[in-house]
Amino acid sequence: MPIFIKSAVPGLSRRTASILQVALVAVVVGLAALPRAGESETPVVAAPPQAVAPPAAVAPQEASIAFSTIEVVVNRNDTMDRLFRRFELNLADLATLRGLPELRTQMDKLRPGELLRLMHRGNELVGLERKLSDSETLKITRDANGFSSDVLENPLEIHTRTASATIRSSLFQAAADAQLDDRVAFDLAEIFQYDIDFVLDIQSGDRFTVVYEEIFQDGQPLRTGKILAAKFTNEGREYRAVRYVDAHGNADYFTPDGHSLRKAFIRAPVQFSRISSRFNPSRRHPVLNRIRAHKGVDYAAPVGTPVRAAGDGRVRFIGRQGGYGNVIELEHGSGVVTVYGHLSRFASRLHRGQRVDLGQVIAYVGMTGLATGPHLHYEYRVRGVHKNPQTVPLPDAEPIAAAERERFLAATAELVNTLDVPAGRILVAR
Repeated sequence: MPIFIKSAVPGLSRRTASILQVALVAVVVGLAALPRAGESETPVVAAPPQAVAPPAAVAPQEASIAFSTIEVVVNRNDTMDRLFRRFELNLADLATLRGLPELRTQMDKLRPGELLRLMHRGNELVGLERKLSDSETLKITRDANGFSSDVLENPLEIHTRTASATIRSSLFQAAADAQLDDRVAFDLAEIFQYDIDFVLDIQSGDRFTVVYEEIFQDGQPLRTGKILAAKFTNEGREYRAVRYVDAHGNADYFTPDGHSLRKAFIRAPVQFSRISSRFNPSRRHPVLNRIRAHKGVDYAAPVGTPVRAAGDGRVRFIGRQGGYGNVIELEHGSGVVTVYGHLSRFASRLHRGQRVDLGQVIAYVGMTGLATGPHLHYEYRVRGVHKNPQTVPLPDAEPIAAAERERFLAATAELVNTLDVPAGRILVAR
């Protein structure tokens, strides 16, 4: 509030009054600056005003690259080009990868069922992962210098396990009781299929022992490996098999003394089906209702079940033929012909005169022609004479060559002995 001093003394000049007013203001300001009771006596001196500096620049940190990941299971007709187009990725990136010699084959050949991981930012590819095998993964990354690749290895552990079981109801139930998966049961049937018809011959009380590989990775079970040795006792007769890889890298199964388990023919062209009608010269035909010889074996199976060639041969006839419906005749040499009837369809591009291999899928089960239900009618003829496919003697394949015999015996001796030791598991270092 302003202070005004008026002259109370007669004769005091206006100039003198102004000087006194200034002095009084100075005294009042001084008194206001004195500390109050309880306050520090140290005066607080304000710093002179300064220009405000901008905040110090923060050193930039390495920014994390934000990208998205696409996981895709490869379908039968998928290619890298189709996948890049489907997910709208830059085709120029794919061309760059194909231009790298070490990546060309990995970019052009995909396997149906495999898993790919594609990392991208927008339509730009920044990484790719592809499992080349159980133990190898291809990893492609992108940086300022372009693409680089590496193959990451994750080694496998192979455990060799021996398991035994007795069949009470079925092969698959016995395998489950022995803590074996279905894959082992299928492989076991494949090995002994030339001597045992797993549709007809299996009996309660049959026994088997199998030595096989279990594949582990990082201590966890990954999958079942190969059967290394096996024995199967069917109706009191024992069959033995051991896996052998020859000097050229070819693997097959042999008896312990070196005879091939393969025959020139297999007993049953349809796996794990049911016999609905046996070879019978005096059977009453179910459709015609009169006595008519049944010159083959009928395997009942769902429509679409694969039918395999019983042996190496050549297609003599393929097409429709009376009561057989859709039928294939294979010529095998030495006067042997096999016949497959009531088929729903033929294998793609199969034609007359074509060579086929033993076990090759040639057609699929149906019920064309004179058939009351889906099944395969199978015949085995020798020089025009019908033989019972279940009992006709089948010629053997070639045994171990003389030059390989010593190597074979040395390589398989331990496996053969394993068939007679208690079931268990050992670790094989690889």
